[in-house]
Amino acid sequence: MSKPPVIVLVPVGASEPPLDKLLTEADVTVVRTADELRAAQETSEILFINDFKTTLLREVGPGSLRWIHTSSIGVDPLLTPEIVNSDLLVSNSRGVCERPIAEWVLGVLIMFAKDLRRTIELQQERRWLHRETHPILGRRVVVVGPGPVGRETTLLLRAAGMNVTVIGRSQRIDPVLGQIQSLDSLDEILATVDDVVLTLPLTEQTAGMFDAQRIHRMRSGANLINVGRGAVVVADDLLEAIDDDLLGGAALDVFDHEPLPEQHPFWSRRNILVSPHASGDLVGWRGRVVDVFTENLKRWKAGDELHDIVDLTKMGVSTTSTNA
Repeated sequence: MSKPPVIVLVPVGASEPPLDKLLTEADVTVVRTADELRAAQETSEILFINDFKTTLLREVGPGSLRWIHTSSIGVDPLLTPEIVNSDLLVSNSRGVCERPIAEWVLGVLIMFAKDLRRTIELQQERRWLHRETHPILGRRVVVVGPGPVGRETTLLLRAAGMNVTVIGRSQRIDPVLGQIQSLDSLDEILATVDDVVLTLPLTEQTAGMFDAQRIHRMRSGANLINVGRGAVVVADDLLEAIDDDLLGGAALDVFDHEPLPEQHPFWSRRNILVSPHASGDLVGWRGRVVDVFTENLKRWKAGDELHDIVDLTKMGVSTTSTNA
């Protein structure tokens, strides 16, 4: 069988991912610009997106593509009316980033409970200051968003001894996670937990979900952790809550504008952890997402059902955001 033509979309100025395995299965064209994408679409029906911040599909459109695979779990660049309402197959790279993100969440929750940032500050000041900290066992956490990242995070936090409530769009029983509460119960639950973990995608429904009103419903001294999408949280409202000592702290791996501008006040707040959208990026992850796509391409060539198909209609059209 001849190799199918495949477009690989890579950020401008970035190096190509390790494509050796893919090159044995496909005739690859690497594109970075709108003009290059338009030209490549004339001869290919498969697109592998290695730029999870790309806006090119909003500019160029899907053309005659039949299948789009993303190197990320999130599919923000694909949540356009033209794509959501089409018959395009969309798949993502599940199994690469979920566990690392969950480990990052566990790490920052331990950091907050054990006050490790203050320990580092005191060491730098050469100060011996005895303090008491909080336990992880029995810590009350709510995970908002029971998708792949939320699921892995819930399981890991429970394994560490935390009491985790899961919030989804509707109330239901999950065979692995157990009871999932509906969004209608979110405001009531926020007042009872020590930590709020956001693993939500960015859609019309989730944009700005955590605004001043919702943040004020959180228990005094609670922590907010966001590994979903930055625009789910209203940054100014979070900053005000931090400055007013309503929250204990925040750990943010995603932002509504990335990179976070140098002048942004988040950088200067000692109880806000700023992470450069890297919670899921273990050493070698770029090769692993190519491997995931290559295995799916083999299924495409054989006429088999693809793995990790994403139903965009359940997510809806996203708001325009530079965050991915």
